[in-house]
Amino acid sequence: MSIVDDFTRILEKGQEAKIIPFLQTLDKAQKKQLVPELKKLYKIYSEYKETKSGSYKRKGTDAQIHILGVTGFVCHNRKDFAQDQEGILNKKTMDAILPWYCPTWFNDFINHPAANEFSIWFLDYAWYMEMAEHGYIGFNPAILARLLPYYLYKAGRAQQQTYLPDNLIYRSITLAEHIWYLFEHESDVHLADKPFNLPGVPAEGIWTHAFKTHSDAGRIDRQRVLKECLKAANSNFAQYAANWFVSLFMHLEPSKTELLTLQDDLLHLLNSPHSKPVNTAIKYIKDICDDAGFNIDAFLDHVPLLLSSESKATVSTTLMTLDKLAKKYKDKAETIMGIGCQAFIHQDNSLQVRAAKLLQKYGDPASEDLKAALAAYQDALLFDARNLLTAFLDNSEEVPAEASHPQEQPEPQQALVQIPYPQTFDELVFLASQAFDNNQPYHFDLLPAALLHFQGEMTAKNISKLIPAFQRACKMISSDFTSTMGYLDNMLATFFADYSRLLVELYPLQTTELKQLRESFMEAFKKHELWGRYISRIDNVKSWNRGSSYKTHKHVLLAAFFMLERKINLPMLSTPTHEPCWVSPLTLVQRLIKYKVANVAPADIDFQVAVSRCSTEYHQEALELAARELAGEYRQLISFMLGGEYQPQEMYKYKPVWLVAALTRAKQPANPQWFAYSSLPASYLTANFTWAPVVEPYTYKKWDYVTRKNVDTQAKRSKIVIEFEETEKKISAIKNLFAKLMPAKTPIAPSVYDMATITFRYSSDADNDVMRLIYLNPNHPELWLARIINAAMQSPDFSSESDKRIIIHALEGMMALGTAYGPMAHLLVASAMISNDKTVRAYAAEVWIHGASQNTISSQQIGDIIGRHQAIELSPFKRFTDLLQSNLFQVSKPHNQALQTLLNACLARLSNKPATGLKKLLEIYTEVLAANKPAVIPAEVLAKLDIWGEVEALGKVVGKVKLVGGVK
Repeated sequence: MSIVDDFTRILEKGQEAKIIPFLQTLDKAQKKQLVPELKKLYKIYSEYKETKSGSYKRKGTDAQIHILGVTGFVCHNRKDFAQDQEGILNKKTMDAILPWYCPTWFNDFINHPAANEFSIWFLDYAWYMEMAEHGYIGFNPAILARLLPYYLYKAGRAQQQTYLPDNLIYRSITLAEHIWYLFEHESDVHLADKPFNLPGVPAEGIWTHAFKTHSDAGRIDRQRVLKECLKAANSNFAQYAANWFVSLFMHLEPSKTELLTLQDDLLHLLNSPHSKPVNTAIKYIKDICDDAGFNIDAFLDHVPLLLSSESKATVSTTLMTLDKLAKKYKDKAETIMGIGCQAFIHQDNSLQVRAAKLLQKYGDPASEDLKAALAAYQDALLFDARNLLTAFLDNSEEVPAEASHPQEQPEPQQALVQIPYPQTFDELVFLASQAFDNNQPYHFDLLPAALLHFQGEMTAKNISKLIPAFQRACKMISSDFTSTMGYLDNMLATFFADYSRLLVELYPLQTTELKQLRESFMEAFKKHELWGRYISRIDNVKSWNRGSSYKTHKHVLLAAFFMLERKINLPMLSTPTHEPCWVSPLTLVQRLIKYKVANVAPADIDFQVAVSRCSTEYHQEALELAARELAGEYRQLISFMLGGEYQPQEMYKYKPVWLVAALTRAKQPANPQWFAYSSLPASYLTANFTWAPVVEPYTYKKWDYVTRKNVDTQAKRSKIVIEFEETEKKISAIKNLFAKLMPAKTPIAPSVYDMATITFRYSSDADNDVMRLIYLNPNHPELWLARIINAAMQSPDFSSESDKRIIIHALEGMMALGTAYGPMAHLLVASAMISNDKTVRAYAAEVWIHGASQNTISSQQIGDIIGRHQAIELSPFKRFTDLLQSNLFQVSKPHNQALQTLLNACLARLSNKPATGLKKLLEIYTEVLAANKPAVIPAEVLAKLDIWGEVEALGKVVGKVKLVGGVK
């Protein structure tokens, strides 16, 4: 029998006891001979098969898999063993092998840096030390740091761990050398340092107790422990680990003498990116800053960084430290006060008051240097701090805001930026190479328009240039959605891939290479369909599902494909001419003239989108050209769209286009007769929806660890409810009966408003599409915004990351348009301002800042909506007050005045019962009034203040508001 036959027999019978004696008889050549068969057998025995019960299990038994693993260790090289080791790396197995066979690669396998994460799952400190002591491996400090934390206890089931404090003194090298690796290399000491709630186990944590005990006993150097704690806290460790070393330092209770010795390390710790190490360091520095031997100059070098911290505790403790230093070092008081002025950068009343009192106490009002330092922050001073610093400020009589700062005019609207249209076929190729990346929202419209323009240049040479783009489109269709890909990108890729089929049909002699590419992808798609994973989408533009989502975009692409099929050389009407989505009315007239000359009727939806995208530029030129070159309904439509007065007529051919024009030129048309051109209710067309904030109780299932089952749990949730009316007008039963008896009327053609829907199915992918949805109706996006709120912001507490991205992109899209905002836009911005995501709140703030500059947003409406939300405490007030301080206040004088309008409306809407966080809002309101002096408090706000002033906790701040507002 051969070596392979002997091994196979042992394996088949699962004879674990015979495998090691067998392997000990093999020489190097025999091991090499066994390797190919070993790999085949491993593949066979490790394969998973479905059982009769429907579960899966491996073909090999545990004994057979173990035999394969042991044999692999002895016969394989390191690379092959790493693939097939199958859990044989345990102490029992390796103790039976290593005494007679230890491969040359074993040390590197165990100690290689890449193995650090892997090694700790099968190693422990005691076994690692045994192997090192026998010479099988060498010491690796990083591995030891990963293993040592779990050496103080033996893991077991819940409440069954065994505490083993004497392990640390079992080997002298553990305390002498290995314990210091915990400060130098990443480990889980912060996780292993836990109380087990068992008798004899220290409550403060087993490792915290160990360091304290052994340093007190002199087994480890206490001074070194303290120093290493500070170094480790400022190393590259994760925040939890860094914080643990700080906690250990605090638990050791360093004396003042020790702190002075370690002051350089404490100063270095001030540069930590984590707040706990910084706050701990400044706390200890405050304790020793007035002791002899403290390096005041080195500390003052760090103070600007500390005073700019976002942590209020850090800034406050730093100011207290400066107070102690100014008291002791009177010769440095002016320098210390000048540095302390940097605290006024914070829009926090308590911090500013502390800094102001510091200047009052130690500063010299006659010092020009100190006045100059303070002058840099004068506009940022809050009411209380400004009153305390009167002696340091310019005492000239304050001039009313209107006189000292003339009323700033709104920022002029920037001229629209023209979209670069491909002028050559090579530019078309470049566009096609990036059209599916969503680099620009208008690429979706530009690609089909460019294909129509260059369809007469589809030579063999030019078609070959497009092949990389066709290949990319096919790959996109056959793969899952990526995080940056929207449904519209997949739709455009499908359109472009189907266009490749059309080219093969129209130009068979010029498309040999393209045909081969398509055949290879079709074969791959067929395999995907056999797996049941993909549906072939390469040739099905015309069979797109009839669902309402993205239907407008589908109509536009189908209209383009219709003309490509018939080689109609006409432009799409709706292709944008200016960023981000506008169509010049002059260009629209020029396109309509081409349709008139060709005697071709434009696609209805394409026409509607074109009208809805018309900008306000070149009106006169468009009217003059239309008057000369157009006639009939085309001319009337252009005239109506650009300001002319017309009445609905039954003879109109393009009724939905008239409807879009009526809603585009005026958000709420004076003539309701235009609504007859749609089956939708008037409130739906104008997006004049009723909405309300709601806090409602609900029940959910929660696991009860006592009863060991799910139980009903009561809770509350916040919602923003928009009442969408039914999208079909209601008729009475009698009218319905007569309608059935009378001859059928011509059905009303659908408009783009019938297609303005977002279904839940697509909401997770819509974040990359949402701008392009809004840009279908840039002059009247209110309906889309209502749908977006309903799909992604039913609550200020977002339920998914996708919802956050949808709202962010919606806010970006609104700001890019620069048009006046309607009710739904205001609801979106105001609701985003109190959402639970800081980034969303910041975007909403930017929309308000931009809108207030352009006079496109109503601060009154924003405040009113926030007041309605917070009257029922839809979200924590802190979200809004934090946004006020960090993003909205002190942007500019006009913005401060707009902010006062916003807050007046908000306060007037709030409940008579003070909500949690109202005090902070009133403090900010005080500062806004002070910044806008002289300021007038509206009567409805005064009435609220009188009610809130009766509450003890609010009496003082209400009095301050009235004082600043000039109310006696």
